[in-house]
Amino acid sequence: MSSAEIISHDGVVAGCDDTGIVEVIINASAACSGCNARSACGMGSDTQKKVVVRTDRHFSPGDRVTVTMEQSQGTLAVVIGYLIPLATLVVTFIIFTLAGIGELLTCLLSFASLAGCYFVIWLLRGRIEKKFTFKIKD
Repeated sequence: MSSAEIISHDGVVAGCDDTGIVEVIINASAACSGCNARSACGMGSDTQKKVVVRTDRHFSPGDRVTVTMEQSQGTLAVVIGYLIPLATLVVTFIIFTLAGIGELLTCLLSFASLAGCYFVIWLLRGRIEKKFTFKIKD
């Protein structure tokens, strides 16, 4: 896989356990300052992010590591988090407008459908979370 298809961030190991779960703190401002995708990534909005990585290697708190993720997984996250809810809002607004429902009710029902969409995403968070895997670069 080429480096253009991989998103990577430098971080520091915050903790690890015997089951292979490593918590890494990423300093987003340093990692994202030169990245063109920082506005879509979500990493640029906060100064630090904690990610959980499953690995069979052993790390100690304070170790410096590079966490990687496939770019396609980042694109999928944008689709799930932004595009599907936006499409839900727009489609329901159009349907209720064409049905002749009043403007206020159309607006309220459209936002209710948006809330319902995010609720479904929240319910499916366990399944969605399994699709996103961080790795520690060798």
